[in-house]
Parts: sequence; structure tokens; C-alpha cells
Amino acid sequence: MVTPGEMYVLVVTGLAFIALAVAIPVLLRIVVDGRERWREGPPTHADEGETPGEGGQSADPDRPRCPHCGTENDADFVYCRVCLEQL
Repeated sequence: MVTPGEMYVLVVTGLAFIALAVAIPVLLRIVVDGRERWREGPPTHADEGETPGEGGQSADPDRPRCPHCGTENDADFVYCRVCLEQL
């Protein structure tokens, strides 16, 4: 006869295997995406529709432009939202 403790261990083990079976494809896709991004290198352009301003200046003083890639960032940003360089 199976005790409740043994049944609990059996159910938890089965659920752990199911969770692992579901997680493996997701984790593999994360690794593949990471390798693709690593091969592409860092972004070399600003977001579409945005053009770098002269000297890193923005038309809106509350949204400073990144001196590295020209992307407009929110006023409270310390690092650029695209290239992650310090503003």
C-alpha cells in the first residue's frame, strides 16, 4: 500500500519533470537568441524615425539625446535606452 507521504513525493516528482519538460525549449530559445544578438554586436543606429541631433542636442530640452547614437531619452535616464552608454 502507498502511504500519503510516498504519494506526495510521486506527485511532486512528476510535476517537476513536467515543469522541466516545458522549461527546456524556452531556455534553449533564450540561448539561441542570446547567441544571435552576440554575433550581431551592439546596436549601431538610433531607433527608426529618430535622427541624431547636432552635438547631441535635442529639440526638446526635457528629452536629452545620446551623444553616442543620437536617441532621445527621458530626462531621468542616466544611460541611453538603445546603446546603453552613459548620457
